[in-house]
Amino acid sequence: MKKIFVFGSQQCPDCIVMKELLEANQIRYSYIDIQDSLGKLKMFLKYRDSRPEFEGVRQNNTVGIPFILVNDGEWISLDPPSAALIARLKE
Repeated sequence: MKKIFVFGSQQCPDCIVMKELLEANQIRYSYIDIQDSLGKLKMFLKYRDSRPEFEGVRQNNTVGIPFILVNDGEWISLDPPSAALIARLKE
């Protein structure tokens, strides 16, 4: 079973859509709201500031959420909510 973490914020419309899509497809995940605490923000920034997948995010000075982390970094996704992403998470 995959361990899926979604990093996001309640103020981010794409994050809300992502949560709704995951729930509608009965995909189990843990949600980490990066605005809940400094610790959660630091956890997110550790990935954002070091992973090559975030290069475009860093160059454009954007936040990079929703961000999906699977199996402690086996793979990550910065893709918007989509049927293709759901299919990959269900594999």
